[in-house]
Amino acid sequence: MDWSDCPLVEVIPGKVSGVPLLKNTRLPVEAITGNYDAFRDEGLPPDSAIAETLDCYPEAGLDTIIAVLNYRAAHQLQAQP
Repeated sequence: MDWSDCPLVEVIPGKVSGVPLLKNTRLPVEAITGNYDAFRDEGLPPDSAIAETLDCYPEAGLDTIIAVLNYRAAHQLQAQP
């Protein structure tokens, strides 16, 4: 997924192997999206999956987690034919 247009994400070569990170952190965006997806796969509804993801990464903040998930959803839809 291309995160280059997301204002919450940065890619810095050499910082955490150059993976997309939340700005000014060392937290990979994949950690947030991956945890959310895992909780959804376990059968949790979206709001509960977000709450559990926030419990795992409280430093990210609720608004940031929601914004990252919304960005991913919007850009995945645009990429589909």
